[in-house]
Amino acid sequence: MPPTVCPAASHRSRTRTRRRRRLLRRGRGIHLLDIENLTGSPSPTAAQVTAFMSRYRGLVPVGPADQFVVAVNPRAVLSVGIALRGIQLLIRSGPDGADRALTECGYADRLPERFERVVIGSGDGHFTDLAAWLAGHGMHVTVVSKRGSLNWRLYLAAPEVVTFEPPVAQAA
Repeated sequence: MPPTVCPAASHRSRTRTRRRRRLLRRGRGIHLLDIENLTGSPSPTAAQVTAFMSRYRGLVPVGPADQFVVAVNPRAVLSVGIALRGIQLLIRSGPDGADRALTECGYADRLPERFERVVIGSGDGHFTDLAAWLAGHGMHVTVVSKRGSLNWRLYLAAPEVVTFEPPVAQAA
């Protein structure tokens, strides 16, 4: 004879699971960074990435439980990997490769269950649907972009936008 399941016990189990998920999310953020877009270079140097990340931490609050996912093309793997030890690094070649890798991560990794907030570091319109989807699932969405490089659809989809001035190129 199959075991019977007590409806009250099943409800308590679902309630505990939901409570655990809320506790896991509390205060946690994830930063999805298209580092090539943010640095303005398809192959940023380790120095450019390090300089940008110092600036980034001044623009956006980073909590102790936050995670970073950075996407690059294969030519930038070494320099970005050296500059950003300990982060999840996604590699994708082709047109909009980094954008596609970050978008897939955003949908596939159950972000709304694991994080309260997400920072999308890019001004590309490719992230519009992802930003709207995450916001619709109760996440606080912030977009960080270079001033003048923010796609208007992404601007409208994101509840919060932070822009910064790109560094001025200096003559050697």
